[in-house]
Amino acid sequence: MNRRTVAIVRNHVSASALADARDVLDQSAFVGRMLRESGWSVVEIELGTDLDEAAATLKGIRPDVVFNLVEDILDVGELACLAPAVYRRLGLPFTGSDGPVLLMTNDKFAAKHRLEAAGLSTPPGIDMGGVKRGRFPGPGRYIVKSRTEHASLGLDDSAVVDVSTAGELLEAMNGFRARMGGSCLAERFVDGREFSVAILEHPAGVGRAFGVAEIVFRADMPVKIVGYDAKWVEGSDADAATVRSFSFCETEPELAEELQRLALDCWDEMGLAGYARIDFRVDAEGRAHVIDINANPCIAENAGFMAAARRAGWSDRDVMDAIVQGAMERDGSGIKAE
Repeated sequence: MNRRTVAIVRNHVSASALADARDVLDQSAFVGRMLRESGWSVVEIELGTDLDEAAATLKGIRPDVVFNLVEDILDVGELACLAPAVYRRLGLPFTGSDGPVLLMTNDKFAAKHRLEAAGLSTPPGIDMGGVKRGRFPGPGRYIVKSRTEHASLGLDDSAVVDVSTAGELLEAMNGFRARMGGSCLAERFVDGREFSVAILEHPAGVGRAFGVAEIVFRADMPVKIVGYDAKWVEGSDADAATVRSFSFCETEPELAEELQRLALDCWDEMGLAGYARIDFRVDAEGRAHVIDINANPCIAENAGFMAAARRAGWSDRDVMDAIVQGAMERDGSGIKAE
């Protein structure tokens, strides 16, 4: 019996890339190892600046399924939505969310509008153009974040600002724009607890929440956020001050259940597929607000998604098998993984 082939496609990573960009190499190695253990023949392909070259390589290999790990093209996160279009044009099933979904969720401002239209709570936000047109949401505390880049790019304590006027807010956004990928938005800061819900498509077409993790902030943190250092600089003070915990699920099961319900509402409303992670902030009144939709989130061995899966009783191999099986079933080529 011929072994089935999966092509792991990831973006190019330069020698000088930051930790968040290098992480895709760890993901690729981990996914490949798990799928080889499940009996797959694995090829790894780098999608750089030449989409024709990547398409020709895939056409020559003709894999049974593509495991999509492309997080950016030309170091631009919002271009990652082009990769699924290449796979679809070649008639290849692929893992994770489709291009239009990636385009929408990579634009945090567009995603916020979609959530609001669906009646899902998200902190009010405004982009720079909106402020310039006089749509100032009012005085108060805001967090300035990248509009189109993930991984907490450029985010640290200084990104949480208190402003009284539209001019002050615009000045703050201008100050962060370059280090946040060229575009940013300001969102009302919810000074509360932070949670994330991991969702896996299993069985195919059905999102299944693995449970909820809380990021427990150290009490002496002046600004309680998960900034870039907390995510990517292992051993830093920010890393030590933000600890992932599942223990609240035992003591506050109603809150855990509510967050999972809301996360699955996001899954359905945004058209997510494969796997996803939804991040929340819960305010002092106990109301949950969606702060980020992560389509195709990090699935490195030490990532929060895999930690949630293991806690729910899933092996690493079972997770990867479910992801590729879901992709093939969506495509109509759903051969059971061995």
